[in-house]
Amino acid sequence: MIEHLSDRKTLMSVRELAKGIIYTDPIPTGWKPPTAIRRMSTREADAIRRQWHILVEGEDIPPPIKNFKDMRLPEPILRKLKEKGIIQPTPIQVQGLPLILAGRDMIGIAFTGSGKTLVFVLPLIMVALQEERTLPIVPGEGPFGLIVCPSRELARQTFEVVEEFLVPLREAGYPELRPLLCIGGVDMRSQLEVVKKGVHIVVATPGRLKDLLAKKKMNLDNCRYLTLDEADRLVDLGFEDDIREVFDHFKDQRQTLLFSATMPKKIQNFARSALVKPVTVNVGRAGAANLDVIQEVEYVKQEAKIVYLLECLQKLHRPFLYSAKTRPMSMISTNICY
Repeated sequence: MIEHLSDRKTLMSVRELAKGIIYTDPIPTGWKPPTAIRRMSTREADAIRRQWHILVEGEDIPPPIKNFKDMRLPEPILRKLKEKGIIQPTPIQVQGLPLILAGRDMIGIAFTGSGKTLVFVLPLIMVALQEERTLPIVPGEGPFGLIVCPSRELARQTFEVVEEFLVPLREAGYPELRPLLCIGGVDMRSQLEVVKKGVHIVVATPGRLKDLLAKKKMNLDNCRYLTLDEADRLVDLGFEDDIREVFDHFKDQRQTLLFSATMPKKIQNFARSALVKPVTVNVGRAGAANLDVIQEVEYVKQEAKIVYLLECLQKLHRPFLYSAKTRPMSMISTNICY
């Protein structure tokens, strides 16, 4: 289904296609790292990347930064990171955060649990702060930044991270930034109330986002930051046409980020049709599972599986079950409940 995506129309808005607009340079930002970082030689930068097992591909790649303070994040965010026990950046953060803060488009390949969510959430908050300070949002306006997730669960988790870092900023007297969780299964009226006040950051699933845009309940006229999280799942689940429709609503250039645990060539082609001079950051092996997770496989006879599973669950403090198919889970839940 997706092997021919690169041969279809590129991921551009109707306006861009109609006027033949092609963006050749990344969006400039006011962010600059300390002088010592800016003067870092290519050899020094490459040595840090080797040390952190970071693979990069692209032009004019900003140097990696090994601590949050040198990334010049607001003090309330630094305190929140420390409060959460996040003292040192992970490899994807070491290279990804400077890249995105500098305004570059990025393809991020990182395993689950690598800390990739902060890589696109923190710069988005910085973008929203900058836009709010330059020209405060008015009712009905926004968002400045958009994160698209393949599932409601992932969208909720991401939204919680956004909220978690907005609270200390608000308490420290920074301009209030309003986020919105835009997913199905939630009353649309409550979501529209936030939009009416003016919304800075939207975390959404493709279906509900497409509905709001199609009904003109929300627009992307001022949106300059887009993240597609778990892009491989977005495409595998058949959302590529929804994503194309979302792109039709952009009025100007945006910074586009694409994150995934796997990145086959066909997905890279899909990404490059939307990104401007993208930099690919690969941490570990594409598609590799988190090495901190221990996986154990037990071979059990078919007739003994349910009994054995129940015995295992009783030994665990907080068991978690996952199945790629609905039918096995329905059968298991029935046995557990009854």
